[in-house]
Amino acid sequence: MLMLWLGFALGCAAMDWLAVARADKRLEYIFKPATMLVVILAAGLALPHAPNAWFAQFLILGFIFSLAGDIFLMLPNPRYFLFGLVAFLAGHIAYIIALNPTVPPLEALWLALPIALVGAWLMWQLWRALRASKQDSLRAPVVVYGIAISVMLWSAWATLYRADWSAPQRACVIVGATLFFISDAMLAWNRFVKPFAAAKLAVIITYHLGQIALALTLMV
Repeated sequence: MLMLWLGFALGCAAMDWLAVARADKRLEYIFKPATMLVVILAAGLALPHAPNAWFAQFLILGFIFSLAGDIFLMLPNPRYFLFGLVAFLAGHIAYIIALNPTVPPLEALWLALPIALVGAWLMWQLWRALRASKQDSLRAPVVVYGIAISVMLWSAWATLYRADWSAPQRACVIVGATLFFISDAMLAWNRFVKPFAAAKLAVIITYHLGQIALALTLMV
């Protein structure tokens, strides 16, 4: 039954992808928030059966912040971008807390190096682009956000060294976090560094698949 709800979420996501591809704002305003609403509902139904209540509760909190971020970023006025950034930052903090009920395993520290290198390079490119476009007020928030999503990604990969995680759960959370990281990186690159073809579609597809994969962690 819960898998059916996630299938419904995927259907809503597909409608939103179609709306983005066709630049149909009316459909986007319906199906973008609808996708995360269904994901939240599915995760809420899975909560009583989740093997890890701590992870489930904070994951759902992250989904709620993500829904708020979706709504802010969907609005046409650019001033709402910062509100969306803050909402997604809060979401990533919730994911980090969800993934770290205890101190991360020391064996996972080596995974931080490649993630830090990629994150630092992206943040440096964004810092330069924001400085060049005189959007100085966004530089600090973007760097803070970049650090948060990098820590979130590392926390997901660190589950490889957590004995209480099953292989399917690790696979879902790693795929979900990685897709979310890629989505945010593409969004920032397209918005601040260099626009590229089909960016909005690529961003929304990887974002939705990432969130659905994270929700699937509660059901495998």
